[in-house]
Amino acid sequence: MSLKTRYSTPPRLDESKFGVLSLPQYVWMKVKLMVLPLVIAREILLSPFVARSKNLPLKRIIGDSSFRFIADYFSAPELQQVLGTSVGVYSTWARKENLPITIEELEDGGRLMWIGPKRTEKMLLYCHGGAYIFAVQIFTISFWRYIQLQLEKRGLKVGIAIMSYSLVPVSQFPTPLWQTSRALQHLLSVEKVKPSNLVLVGDSAGGNLVSQVLSSMLHPLFDPPIIPNGTRLRGAYMMSPWVSLTGVYTGENSTNNQLLPSFTENDHCDIISREDLLSWGRIVLEGAPNPTTTDYPYLDPINAPYNWFQDLPDVAERVFVSTGGGECLRDADRLFFEKIKKFHEEAEFFELEGGVHNDPFFDFQVADGPLGGKRQSLTPKILEWVWKCFEEK
Repeated sequence: MSLKTRYSTPPRLDESKFGVLSLPQYVWMKVKLMVLPLVIAREILLSPFVARSKNLPLKRIIGDSSFRFIADYFSAPELQQVLGTSVGVYSTWARKENLPITIEELEDGGRLMWIGPKRTEKMLLYCHGGAYIFAVQIFTISFWRYIQLQLEKRGLKVGIAIMSYSLVPVSQFPTPLWQTSRALQHLLSVEKVKPSNLVLVGDSAGGNLVSQVLSSMLHPLFDPPIIPNGTRLRGAYMMSPWVSLTGVYTGENSTNNQLLPSFTENDHCDIISREDLLSWGRIVLEGAPNPTTTDYPYLDPINAPYNWFQDLPDVAERVFVSTGGGECLRDADRLFFEKIKKFHEEAEFFELEGGVHNDPFFDFQVADGPLGGKRQSLTPKILEWVWKCFEEK
C-alpha cells in the first residue's frame, strides 16, 4: 500500500516550549520530589506482599518505585524539568564515565551523540524512548555501553550513536521521523556507513520511531524521500515498542474498540501505568497534523493495513521485537509482531516472563550491570542478536 507523500519542508522547532512551568508549578514539583523517599520506603515495606516487587532485588524495588512514582504523578513539563535534556543527560554520563563528549549537530535540529569512540564501520543507531516527551536517560545509555563493551570482549568493535530528536511540545510528528531519516541519510551519504553494517535499535517511543522509519522506507512520507530508495539496513530491534498510542486494536478479531487486555491486567505491576501510556498517547496524537488518517499507520502500527509490512525484508534483513509479560503493552507488541512475521522470515520475538516495560534497562538505573535472577534472560538475547547481525554475514 502506498500513501501520497505530504511533508516536504523541514520541521519548525520552538525550544522555548521545553519544560515550561510557572513558579507555583515549579514549587509544587519540588514538593512532590520531597515525597519520593516515603514512596520508596512504603514499597520496600510492602514488597513481600506486592506482586510487582516481591521477587525483585532491593535495588530494583528502589529504582522501579522511584520511576513509577515520577511517571505517575508528574506532568509532561515536570518530567522534562526533572529528567533534563538529552544533551545534558548524555554529557553528564560521558563525563562520569570519563569518555569523550562527541555530539554532531545535524540539519533540522537532530543530533548524533556517540557512546564511546565514534566508529562507523559497524554501528547501531539508538532511538531513545520517553513518550516523545522526555529525554534519553543515563541508565539507557549505560545499557548500550554495556552491550558495546561485551561485544568488544568478543573482538567486535561497534559504534553506537544516540539519535537525539526534538520532543513535544518543541515540535510534533513527523519531526522525530524527519530528523531520524536525515540522520540515516547523513550516516549513509556523508559518513559512508554501509546499510548492511547499520542496525537501528529503539525502546518504547524509540521503538515506535524505529517502526516509523521502517514504515517510511516502505511507504515514503516525505517528498522527496529522505532515505534513498533501495536502502536495506542490516537489522532493526525494538524493545517494548510503543506501537499502540490508544491501547485499542481495530483489526481482525477486535473487540469493539475496547482496551487490549494487558492494559488492564498489568496496570498495577508495570513500571508505566495504563493511564500514563494513554495520556502520553493523547498528547502525541493531538499534535500530529492528521492523526486519524494518513499519519495513523506510522504512529499506531498495530492498526496499519494488513499488508503494511509486506515488503519489510526489502528494507531490513533482520528484525527483533521484545516485550515483557508484565507490561501494559504486552498484547500490542504481540499483535505488532504478528503483523510483521507474516512477511519476514528473519523476524524474531521474545517475551520476558514477568518483565515490565523496558525491563533490562532498569538494572542499570541502580547497578553497573545486570542484577541476575529470573528476569535477566533478555539482556543476553539482545547481546547475541546484535552479535549475530555483524558476525553472521
